[in-house]
Amino acid sequence: MTTTEEAPSKAKYSLEKPLDETVLYEKTTKDIVTITLNRPEKHNAIFPPDQFNEIARKVNMAVDDDDVKCIILQGAGKSFCSGDDLNLAPYDTYGGAPGVKPSQRIRVKAMYTWLNGMYRTLLYCPKTIICKAQGWTIGVGLAILMCCDIAIAGENAKFSQRQQRTGFGGLSMGWQHLQLLTVGYKRMREWQLTGRSLTAEEAKDWSVINAIVPEDQLDDEVMRWAKAVTLNPADSLMIGKAHMHIMFDLLGMHGQYAAGALGYPLFTNLKWEDEEFNFLKRRGEVGTTEAFAERERRWEELGF
Repeated sequence: MTTTEEAPSKAKYSLEKPLDETVLYEKTTKDIVTITLNRPEKHNAIFPPDQFNEIARKVNMAVDDDDVKCIILQGAGKSFCSGDDLNLAPYDTYGGAPGVKPSQRIRVKAMYTWLNGMYRTLLYCPKTIICKAQGWTIGVGLAILMCCDIAIAGENAKFSQRQQRTGFGGLSMGWQHLQLLTVGYKRMREWQLTGRSLTAEEAKDWSVINAIVPEDQLDDEVMRWAKAVTLNPADSLMIGKAHMHIMFDLLGMHGQYAAGALGYPLFTNLKWEDEEFNFLKRRGEVGTTEAFAERERRWEELGF
């Protein structure tokens, strides 16, 4: 009698710490709260969908605290946020796998409730949010920053849409309209179709951020802006945000969430031609790090 050993199954990728510890909440002063993305070893890559929901939960904690006038949103370590943690892409989290295709309704629901839920919580937050950006801000991280009222960056910060190189081809799900209003049509399309990175100076010129300071002054500068916000009456701050939200709706802002939810099932059902670079397929063949490196080399050859 012979026996064969089964190859050990690949361990499911999971968070390295309890979810509550990946997004920290601190009452800095009576009227200022600091929320910190806390996966510095991953450049604060967002683990889907858990961290989408946790970020929204922590923001809502500040909303429910009547004393809070201003929220500071920051990332621990060298970067603000490097986007989705592509060791576990959103498609993987609701059943997507080689040979397994989740229903379209599952994909639409995932986009509506997870990612767009976080974006709505941030953009339609009735409290003022200031984003502190150092190091890399990429993809979902960039969308989070754009949803904030004010963004202050260190002079070495970089802002990128490298996530587009995964195959989005100009699709920004859940923040397309916001991006259009922020940088304008031609710059939006340039950014989406190349996935290029902006320096802090370029990002300020493009109206992505409000101010730039040396890295060692960033904490103090962000707090200075937060204290300036708190000089306003609490009632007027909330009335002002509510009025802004009505303006958003008059401009059709809410439509970006439905559009993103419908665009996502199409994006996750692409037919890749033989010569096209399929990141998720290559990730399975060579691992995440090498797949990223292969992807970036293709763009670097063209000077992007």
